[in-house]
Order: sequence, then structure tokens, then C-alpha cells
Amino acid sequence: MNMLPNRLHSLFSLIRHPYLEREEIVSFQDRQLRRVVTHAYENVPYYRRLFDREGLKPQDIRSVDDLSAIPITSKSDLQMLHARELVSRRANLERLIVLRTGGSTGKPMVVRRTWAEERLLQAFRWRAMHYYGQRSTDHIARISFIEETHPRDYQLVRRSIQTLGLYKWTNIDCRFPLRDILRKVQDVNPDILKSYPGVVHRLSHLLQEHDKKPICPRFVVVGGEVLTPLMREHVREAFRVPVFNIYGSYESNVLAWECKETGELHTCDDCTIVEVLKNGTPTKEGEQGEVVVTNLHSFAMPFIRYRLDDIVTRGTDTCKCGQPFSTIRNIQGRVMDYFLLPGGRLIHPWELSYLIDIASWIREYRLIQEREDRIVSQIVPRDNAPEEEIKKIESFVKERVGASVEFRIELVPEIQCEPNGKFRVFRSHVTSD
Repeated sequence: MNMLPNRLHSLFSLIRHPYLEREEIVSFQDRQLRRVVTHAYENVPYYRRLFDREGLKPQDIRSVDDLSAIPITSKSDLQMLHARELVSRRANLERLIVLRTGGSTGKPMVVRRTWAEERLLQAFRWRAMHYYGQRSTDHIARISFIEETHPRDYQLVRRSIQTLGLYKWTNIDCRFPLRDILRKVQDVNPDILKSYPGVVHRLSHLLQEHDKKPICPRFVVVGGEVLTPLMREHVREAFRVPVFNIYGSYESNVLAWECKETGELHTCDDCTIVEVLKNGTPTKEGEQGEVVVTNLHSFAMPFIRYRLDDIVTRGTDTCKCGQPFSTIRNIQGRVMDYFLLPGGRLIHPWELSYLIDIASWIREYRLIQEREDRIVSQIVPRDNAPEEEIKKIESFVKERVGASVEFRIELVPEIQCEPNGKFRVFRSHVTSD
């Protein structure tokens, strides 16, 4: 299979796809899916074995509707396998870019791509940024976990463009002290600010309360963590600009980006087939389910029906704004964040956080399940915590978890981030770690 014409066609297609009809997007998905499945069966030992075990042939998978015939693959299925089992025999293993997930789920993963695949997948992220209003002359400050660029991820194109004064970036390590981060952002005074929700949320409080030197981006983009309504509102108030959420993963780069009109997230249907499943069955609009992805442009290391361990709410089949993409309504977090209650009942902490997210006196919070029968909410109050509001939250949560579960609120001056600089709003010591 000659990949270059396909890459160039995909690059051209991602520019025109937002202006097409939904049927054309689905047709593109079906064509790419057939290419990926055929390539994986012929060249990747893991998928050859998987298909043979199920008695499947590539020609059995003609469209997205046929995907359910393929078994779902999880991280644990791949982690113990040698790279040669997962990488195409047509790819030069020594020339691939290697990406390693942070392992915050307890399941670190290694992803391998060619340089061309990495650039193509990154182009989908640029498309989302331009949708929000990014200009070629903008300066972006990106606050994130900074790692060394992989030696095979050649940056000549980016450096050449930036030499011309276009698409300028300043990277700031999110593990720096918060005041140092603030000073660096103020020095840049970027047109666009990008970060994890937890980092930019904390930055917004520091900016409001202790430092009046303005930061004036046109918009803020967040991703990599759960963005709660409380976080969004505080960041919007501090910077007085729109806050947009991009949902992504190492395996697929961009999965969805927030619609400016509806607030739902456009699924990146021309990059990845995103299934939202509950007990293996596709969910209906408004239902929660697990995310299973099939990357349509990863041939060096394919991901076909790969479980991300994320929980989202399915949106509409086509966004109401008129763009031809399906939508995700909400991103709840990860499967590991579910709270396992006495008797085996599962509840996602998103369902418990409603009153916390709308309370104006709360600056920051975290929900922690310490035991099956004990849940704690750490809350950083803005000012004095109203006793009646605390009781209202306690009553709301207890009504949902039941009398057998102890729930208490701890008022704390600060909540620590993870070692990688991210902020986990929900954490269960029963089902994780």
C-alpha cells in the first residue's frame, strides 16, 4: 500500500471536511477503516492473530457498522507484547517516534508513529485551534508537562516556520512553582493560553488575588484532565475570555473539540472512529459509556477498537451547529474514577459533584473515596464556608450514595497536584492505585 498519496489526500480532506455533508464523512470513515483493517491484518502480527481467532477476514469489515465484529483491545492486551507484535512489518522500528503515556491510570502505554503520521495527527489539532480563531501570527503559551522531543521527531518544519515569526510557541513546565509560571506567562502575554484545567484554574486564582499585571489572551484552551463547570467558570472570570476544551489521547491525538455554539464536543470523525459503549453496546444520545477508538491514520502501529478507559456522555449524531461531526456531550473522566460502593454498586463521582460545581463559595475541590464506605470531599473555600451550604452538599451526596456510606467535607487551604502537574478531581483508593 502506497501511504504517501493517502497521507496527502487525508491532509487535504481535513481542511474540507467541516464543510461537507454527514454522509460524506461517514463514507470517508468507511474507506479509511477498510484500509486500516486490511493493512493491520496483512502486516501486524497481533491483529492477524486476533482476526484469525475470531474467524474474521478484512473483507468482513466494510463499514463502521461492521466494527462490532472485532473484539475490543485494552491496554493490558498490548502492554506485555514486544513492539514487533504491534508494529507493522513494513515500518522501520528504529525510525519510529516513540510516545510514552504518563501512566497516571496505572497503565503506562508506548505508542509508535512515523514522522508523517505524527504531523498528520497534529494537523487535526491545528484545525481545532484555527476553528477557535488562532492566527498564524499568534503567540501561544503552553503550560504542560515538558519532556524532551523524541530524537526522531524532527522539528525542522516547525523551527523554519517560527523563524519567519509564525506559529510561535513558548513552553512552560507545569511542575514549576505557580508564581514562576505566572511570571513567565506575564512576560509572554500570549495571544492564546493552553494548559491542563487544574493548572490554569489555579493560575486564575493567583492572578485575581495576588497579582494585577494583566494577561490578555483571546481565548484559553484546556485538555488532558476533566474540566468541571466550576473550573471553567473561574477561569472565564479571571481571564474574561472564552474557555475551550479539547479532548485527546496519546493513541489518537485529538478525539474531540468543543463547539463554540452548542458547548458539545465535535468528535474528530475523520481522524478516529469513536464508539461510546455500555456493556459492549452502543449508547444512545444522552447516555454514558466507555470510549473505544479506531484510529484511521495510524498504520505503523494501528489501534483498532482500542479501549481508552474514559467515560463520556454521547451527544448527537450530527452537531446542531451545522458541522457534519457527531458529538460528545460531556467528559466524565476515567473508568478507574468510578466509586465502588458497598454491595457492588458503582457510581461515577461526576454524579455527586453537581452542588459543589455551582457553589460560588468554593474555589477548588476533590472527591476521594478512601474506602467502600467512606467518601471525602476536600474543599478549598474562597472565603468563609457557609454552614448551611455544607449541610446541603452533605445531604445531596448522602442521598445518592446511601446510608451505608460515610461522607464528610474537609475544608483545606490547598490541594496538591499529581507529580506530573495534572490535577485529579476524582480519585478512588478502592478501584485504583
